Amino acid sequence: MDDTLLTSEKVVSTHNKEAIEKALKKGIKIVLCSGRTHNAVVNYAKNLGINGPDQYMITNGGAIIENMIGEIVFQRTMSNQFYRKFVKFVKENELDYNVVDNQGNTYTSGQGLLDKYTIMQAYENDNGLYLKEPDQLPDDFEIVKAIINGNGNKLDDISEMVHEKFDKDYFVVRTGLGFLEIFPKDVNKGQAIKALTSKLNIDLDSVIAMGDRDNDIPMLKLVGKGVAMGNALPDVKAASDFVTSDNNHSGVGLAIEKFAL
Repeated sequence: MDDTLLTSEKVVSTHNKEAIEKALKKGIKIVLCSGRTHNAVVNYAKNLGINGPDQYMITNGGAIIENMIGEIVFQRTMSNQFYRKFVKFVKENELDYNVVDNQGNTYTSGQGLLDKYTIMQAYENDNGLYLKEPDQLPDDFEIVKAIINGNGNKLDDISEMVHEKFDKDYFVVRTGLGFLEIFPKDVNKGQAIKALTSKLNIDLDSVIAMGDRDNDIPMLKLVGKGVAMGNALPDVKAASDFVTSDNNHSGVGLAIEKFAL
C-alpha cells in the first residue's frame, strides 16, 4: 500500500481505482498485502470494491490473512517469551519500540517520551495505544510483530546488531521510514500469498505482485510477475521482472492494464 498503491498523500489515484475496478469485474482477485494492521487497510479495500467472503486482504506483513467479512483464515503470532526477550533487548540498547497484537493494538513501555513513529503506528492502526511493561500483561499475551523505531540513520546504525540478534529464529526487515520490524520466521508477504493461493487453488504463475521495499521482495520473487514501482529501492527493482511507474503516477494501475487487462 504505502508508496505502492497509495500516493505520497496516502490516497488511491483515480487511474489506480479504475484499473482495479475493471480487474474485479473480470473476476481477477485484488488483494491488498500490507505491513499495516486490519483497521489501516480495510477501509481502503472496501472503497475499492474489494468486499465479501470470497475476497481477501493480507495484513501485518503476512501474519494475518482474512476475508472481507473479517474471518481469519491464516494467523501466525510470537510468544510472550519472545515479547519479553525483545523488550529486554531494546531497553538494554536504549531503543524506541512498539509491538502490535492480533487486534491491532499498539503496546510500548511507559518510560520517557513516546517516539513519533510509535504514535504514527498507533494512529494508523486506529486502535488502542497501551503503555505497559511485559509483567503487566497476561502470561499468554502474544504479538504479530515487534517494531524498532528510529530515523533512517539510526536504523542504519543498528540494523546489523538487530539482525545478528534475531535472524536465526525470526524474519527481520525494514518496512518503511522509521520502522525495523521483526516477524515470525515463516512470516512474510510471499509466504502469505503462497498460503492464500493454495487455499484458492490459484497457480502462483498467474499472480502479479507489486511493491517498493525490502519486505516486498519475498512475494516479488515468488509470483509469476513481480513488479517494482518506479520509486522502489534498487534491490527491489533487481528482484522484479518489470519496473512500472512510481506511486505518484499510478504505477499500479499501469501494471494492471499491461499484464492483467
